[in-house]
Amino acid sequence: MYKVFLVDNEITIREGIRSSVKWEDTDFTLCGEAADGESALPLIQEMKPDILITDIKMPFMDGLQLSRIVKKNMPWIKIIIISGHNEFDFAREAMRIGASEYLLKPIGSEELIESLNKVMRQIQNEKKERENVEKIKKQLEQNAPLFRDELLSELVLGIIPPEKAVDKCACFNINIISAFYLIEIIESEIKKKDPIEMEYSELLRCEVLINNVAAESSEILKFKRGPGKIVIIVKGNSPEVLEETAYGLAQSIKYEVQRNTSCVIDISIGSAREGIQGITESYKEADSIKNYRHIYGRNKILGINDIKPVTGGKKEFIKIDKNDVCDFLKYGLKSDVGLFVKQYIDDFNDVEMSSLLYIYYVSLDVVLKSSRFIGELGGSMEQLMPEVARLESFVIDIDSMEKFKEMMEKVLNKAFEFRDVRVEKKYYSTINKAKEYIQNNFSDTNISLNSVASYVNVSPSHFSTIFSQETGETFIEHLTKTRIRKAMELLKTTSLKSSEIAYSVGYNDLHYFSYIFKKAMGMTPKEFRNEV
Repeated sequence: MYKVFLVDNEITIREGIRSSVKWEDTDFTLCGEAADGESALPLIQEMKPDILITDIKMPFMDGLQLSRIVKKNMPWIKIIIISGHNEFDFAREAMRIGASEYLLKPIGSEELIESLNKVMRQIQNEKKERENVEKIKKQLEQNAPLFRDELLSELVLGIIPPEKAVDKCACFNINIISAFYLIEIIESEIKKKDPIEMEYSELLRCEVLINNVAAESSEILKFKRGPGKIVIIVKGNSPEVLEETAYGLAQSIKYEVQRNTSCVIDISIGSAREGIQGITESYKEADSIKNYRHIYGRNKILGINDIKPVTGGKKEFIKIDKNDVCDFLKYGLKSDVGLFVKQYIDDFNDVEMSSLLYIYYVSLDVVLKSSRFIGELGGSMEQLMPEVARLESFVIDIDSMEKFKEMMEKVLNKAFEFRDVRVEKKYYSTINKAKEYIQNNFSDTNISLNSVASYVNVSPSHFSTIFSQETGETFIEHLTKTRIRKAMELLKTTSLKSSEIAYSVGYNDLHYFSYIFKKAMGMTPKEFRNEV
């Protein structure tokens, strides 16, 4: 039922409307009435009718004044104005106020019911419109994250022109403005195959952890590009700051995910680029790194500078011929030797496979290329495989495709073993040099990842990556452990004050030192000293 309130200073009009309409046969009920606008207003506020019928000419407060107040404070109420004056000015003012109907006295019951029904349909239509708007609004709110992700996805792909990017992002309250940008792509998958629901649960846990780490900085924008794939836009005022932020973020994410889930994550990092158009350039670099995962391995942090050698002053991507032995030895994995050899042999045609002369030729080629590769690394194939010292005899013994396959796998495996040992030694030397420097300088409050990287002559971003991958801990974690171990020694073997010990191990702030110590040891420096 729709509630109707009547206001008219003529009692005969009010009685006529009240008695002439069979309210019980309609969709309306007369909930109240008043003789003027002033006395009607508090009753209207109390009863909250759906429709107000009011005369224009009334003492104290006329119908137009009442309508203005009602429309301002209770805009949902529909107004039907009745008047004994057929004057255009009155009708125009009534419409301007927002009245739905303007009726002239005397008013018949049928005419009034027709107007009420007309207003009722208006109320019903408006209610449907509001419900539709609310429904759309709710759908938009529910889908806002999807729309936001789609917008950022189009941004990194270069679909949105830079000049429109700021305005489009502003619609989703995204502050995209920055001097420099860098893209980080995180791809995760389950280590072992579990039931689908468990795998999904693990991926969700991984995503939550990534969200928590990324949420710690306002300069980071994150969105999802698909199952297990998250893209992060890092903003900053300089390329150096961006790189440090990006690699620090990557290490934190990798640490949290490995510690709390069974997921493997690959993190690919593009270079810092200037301007909004640089977002797409950095994304393309980060996305291209996935093509080299089979070379560098999974579950690693890789930056574009880690896979781009410098040739002639210009950086170019590594190009690999899948059947080229030299490229495979440089960039391949020992675990892929069997697959490589199979692909290599599969490319032989029937004539080549049946020709012993051709098998001798390719056998010789494989051995010579492997020998040259090992020689470039400072080794000798003859030392690794003495039987190749008499190369002609070695090759002549390969008189079948099966023997060729065995020989090729053996030669390549030996070459990989030598290569991997040399690479490990190379990093071993760098990491040991860094650890030694940290051990000798941990008391310096200004020691940092940048200063240590400079000392070992490696870029900060690359040093950060190899240090964490080779030691299993970040640079900051290693430095903190070194400082805490020394602090423990001083607390037990000297009478130095905690403030003096804090300063001697590289902390200017006693409170911060105490916080770090308690976090590491589960007790304060004082409690540790007093522990028997």
